[in-house]
Amino acid sequence: MNTISRYIFKDILKTQGAIFGVLMLIFMSQTFIKFIGRASKGNIPAELVSQLLALSVPTMANFMLPLSLFLAVLFSIGSFCSQSEMVVMRSVGYSHRRLLGVITLLIIVNMAVNVACTCFLSPWCESRQLDLINKAKSDPTMLAIDSGKFIKLNGNNVVYIENNGTVDKNYNVMNQIYVFSGGDASTAPSVTISTSAKSEYDADGLFWLTLLRGTRYEGPDEKGEFKISFFDEYRAVVPEVASGHDKAKVSTKSNSELLKSGTSADYAEMEWRIVQPITICILVLLVVPLSMVNPRRGRFAKFLPAIIIYISYYLFAFGFKSSIARGNFPVLPGIFLVPVIYLFIFTIPLNLTNTEWYNRMRAGRKKHVEVVR
Repeated sequence: MNTISRYIFKDILKTQGAIFGVLMLIFMSQTFIKFIGRASKGNIPAELVSQLLALSVPTMANFMLPLSLFLAVLFSIGSFCSQSEMVVMRSVGYSHRRLLGVITLLIIVNMAVNVACTCFLSPWCESRQLDLINKAKSDPTMLAIDSGKFIKLNGNNVVYIENNGTVDKNYNVMNQIYVFSGGDASTAPSVTISTSAKSEYDADGLFWLTLLRGTRYEGPDEKGEFKISFFDEYRAVVPEVASGHDKAKVSTKSNSELLKSGTSADYAEMEWRIVQPITICILVLLVVPLSMVNPRRGRFAKFLPAIIIYISYYLFAFGFKSSIARGNFPVLPGIFLVPVIYLFIFTIPLNLTNTEWYNRMRAGRKKHVEVVR
């Protein structure tokens, strides 16, 4: 790699790094807000927010890598052209073929990272996210039992803790706890008040909530009577939550599971994983000629057409993926039809316009027209 190629490579790589960092910061902030919202509603423990956020990185990187490289090439090459650097490079013999060689090297690096994220890291991380959330919903110790919150445990039972204390050895100590039970056909509604309580697992793995020095108010029963009981210790089993689990998504399955399943949705997901790295190659090679602008027109002269092509590509790809998953479109050619169409309609024709062969052919055609006249 000569000096000019290294200069172009470093400039595009630095630009991509900056764009990738900004995009990841924006989308990770949105994801963080989403998890914080779920934690504030008690759907997930607050302690899991950082883990869930970290596990979202590969999924976000799948979408940010193509866009960051696309914009980096558009901005860097456009800057070279607007500042007449590309004119100087061409004057010393730096051809369009060499420029494509540098871009291809960047494409290969990004495709390798994308394949690792798409086919391996992202499914594992999403599956891990689902396991953590479902475990939190099933494990009573991981419920958001915070001070000043009403926590629905199971059925008609609701717990309110005025002061959630610290963890002492193997159990959690709580102060001033209230348990509300709506009752059913065989039992009357009740309110249990205790000055202190603790929660722990026993040897059999059952989760127990123990209330200490409290009062239980029951009623009215069928006869309209009330009952008041005093206790030094009251123990109750807190059952695991059996419902409300998040369903497993197709994106959480491994490649082997997708191939063995044979459903339309699984085939659509598998095709999408294959198409994503191909997309990087198609779109980045497509944007190279769009980055070549006249210095008088400015570096953003072709920015809007490039963005429209990029958005249209993904709209078509997502549309085909949804149609395949619903069984409305055949698996083959499936999503592969989108990169093939864009390759022959945009990428190849646009790149041929900057070649010596195209210029000679155009000059020969013009000469032929003049001779005929």
